[in-house]
Amino acid sequence: MGLPSPNVGVTMLVVDLARLLRRRFDAELARVDTGLTAGEARTLFYVWRNPGERQAMLADRMYVEPMTLVGYLDTLEKAGLIRRCPDPNDKRAKLIELLPDANPLLERIGEALQKVRSKALEEVAPEDRKTLEALLQTMKDSLLQEASREKQK
Repeated sequence: MGLPSPNVGVTMLVVDLARLLRRRFDAELARVDTGLTAGEARTLFYVWRNPGERQAMLADRMYVEPMTLVGYLDTLEKAGLIRRCPDPNDKRAKLIELLPDANPLLERIGEALQKVRSKALEEVAPEDRKTLEALLQTMKDSLLQEASREKQK
């Protein structure tokens, strides 16, 4: 009795794809000269998409540990790109706001994301792109539901 033949399967394909996308994103960020790491750029992008959100909620949304996010936010705040404001409903919580100096960087981050997306999808037929996105979203939702159930235990 031997081991079954190795099968890459969807899990390893997605893991490998995520790593390749991250590598390409890092390279594109360097090309467009944002001066930000991928984590900082991702944080800035999430703040832009979720203005005025609580810091803890932002960490959950990004699937990073709160302390990891604090490091990114510290850097972005020192650079004058974001501001942490007290939450009027909870003195312990901080709301994250984008500052105007972030706009040019967000344009460059968007350019980097578009370049990576274009390259990754260049061999995918336009009619298959929506299906691919829907399938990936379904996989993500399944994993999030499982994580939510585990948290409740």
